[in-house]
Amino acid sequence: MIKILGFFFKLYLVVSLYLYVTKHEYYIPKPEALVKIELPESRTSIYTDKKISFKYSNSASVKLKDNFYSLNYPQYSSSISFKITPLLDFDLELYNFENSISVHEKQGAYINANVIKDTSENIYGVLCYLEGNKIATSSQFFITDSTNFFVRGGLDFDCAISSEIEVQNIIMKQEILKFIQSFKWVN
Repeated sequence: MIKILGFFFKLYLVVSLYLYVTKHEYYIPKPEALVKIELPESRTSIYTDKKISFKYSNSASVKLKDNFYSLNYPQYSSSISFKITPLLDFDLELYNFENSISVHEKQGAYINANVIKDTSENIYGVLCYLEGNKIATSSQFFITDSTNFFVRGGLDFDCAISSEIEVQNIIMKQEILKFIQSFKWVN
């Protein structure tokens, strides 16, 4: 009798183990999906008004309202925005620009400043690339002709800069550099 109970007990264990193993299949998690990002069009258009001229990608649209310009890139949920003001006090404008940069520096952003200087076109300024997480912008700049106009702007995203939009951020930094390199004053 003990042999029969031992046999049924072993049979019960084997069947239970078999049912447990077949019930819980081996799970392989799916890899995270990669986001498909299209590059901005390489073809450019030229925007010109009474004060300035610049090139921009055909992927963008230009909007102007009260000397406030915006190059909107809908596929990246971002824009390059800038404002032209008369140059009344260069020291005050420079102070305000430095303060806007130092706000991001206090939030932990690393700042890489690049001097903009084209004496033949009478263009002077600074382009600051900001590196860090949870900051509002990754690029800010100012351009001046040193006598009449002061242009101040930056790169804006619809969300905070994070690792999730790193590729878009890199692309837009290239776009802002192309914009600044093509910037001209209209006489």
